[in-house]
Amino acid sequence: MTTDQEITTIWPGFMSALEPDASESTVAAAPPADIAVEKPSSDLPASISAWSGEWFGWAGQGRRCDVKLIVEQLSRRAATIVCARASADHAPYSERLLAQLHGNELHGQLKSGATLRFRMRNPDAVELLWSEPDGRWIAGVLAQLSAGGRRIVERVPTGMHERGEQIMLEMVTFKPEGRGPFPTLMFNHGSTGIGNDPSPFTSTVTSPALAKYFNDRGWMVVFPQRRGRGKSGGLYDEGFEPDRSQYSEDPRHALPGFEHALVDVECIAEHLLSRDDVDHERLLIGGHSRGGFLALAFAGARPELFSGVLNFVGGWVDEHGTASEMINPVIAKRGATFTGPTAWLYAENDPFYSIAHSQKSYGAFEAAGGQGQFHVLEMLPGQDGHHILSLTDLWGPLVDGFLDRVDKWSSSSSTSN
Repeated sequence: MTTDQEITTIWPGFMSALEPDASESTVAAAPPADIAVEKPSSDLPASISAWSGEWFGWAGQGRRCDVKLIVEQLSRRAATIVCARASADHAPYSERLLAQLHGNELHGQLKSGATLRFRMRNPDAVELLWSEPDGRWIAGVLAQLSAGGRRIVERVPTGMHERGEQIMLEMVTFKPEGRGPFPTLMFNHGSTGIGNDPSPFTSTVTSPALAKYFNDRGWMVVFPQRRGRGKSGGLYDEGFEPDRSQYSEDPRHALPGFEHALVDVECIAEHLLSRDDVDHERLLIGGHSRGGFLALAFAGARPELFSGVLNFVGGWVDEHGTASEMINPVIAKRGATFTGPTAWLYAENDPFYSIAHSQKSYGAFEAAGGQGQFHVLEMLPGQDGHHILSLTDLWGPLVDGFLDRVDKWSSSSSTSN
């Protein structure tokens, strides 16, 4: 056994489910002003050079801690790093230290005795474990500061009202350089597990890795937050049990909750059509989990708006529920009236939707006349197949092919019109 193998960290099993994103901290982590990132030596392997630069992200439940990592200097075995952390509960803290490289991990110890463990998931995402000497620890995930384009937070007015007040929906936009108009992806978030913990409801959900993939190709990406999610107004009401203890598996509650969410999707779509920085001829809709099925169904309802649908591990209720077959395939069929290309991306080891279950939903979609391609992604052992958005190396080539099909379909549609 090598030294690297002996000291490799035992990581919690949920780490692959954590997505890189901005923190929810009201206090920003503040590295010192004398940051100096040196270009890595040309003789270093790419796996080491990839650490160089500035990373941002979050740690702790509810993404309460803002975290920044700056890797200033690299050698084959060590790195000079700066780690900064801040939250509403703790004073801002930063420290420069020498960390050790062990395989795909970076290990360091702070003056307080706390240990830092970073693990590179891929060149765009780094996982973090911050362990205090008394045994307390927090986990998080960071992304390159250059990931995605300009991050812009907006409040979109709607025609909806609750308790006499107009509802505003939060929308986070990752915008590439240039003036536009840009081909645009509207990407819809999923749910929050089984819905029994309300604390994640107010966390804004984006995917810097997905945004970077599309920004690098000249696309703008918008991440709307539906009613009651993130910083959006209104009640989050997407199919709960009557006592709101968790999401309902009863079609009498789950399907009206789905219709409730579709109204929010329509509000954002209409807003995008009013903007002059959006290329209305190249507008995609996509989503993750519940957001994937919202994207399919809304494209089916408004097929003239979109050039394609990108569905990441879509579904509405956990397949283990007694009535899932009365909900998921029913929703999937609603996307069949969209005649453009659709990509269905699923993976093994998904705790909510097995490949067999999702293929039944795709079969219902296809039998109703839907056009698409169903892809099964191969995960590494122990990876959570439901959380694949940050694994761009895994799905990137498939989405490249999807975008080629979108371009060809858009061209043929324009010619026929």
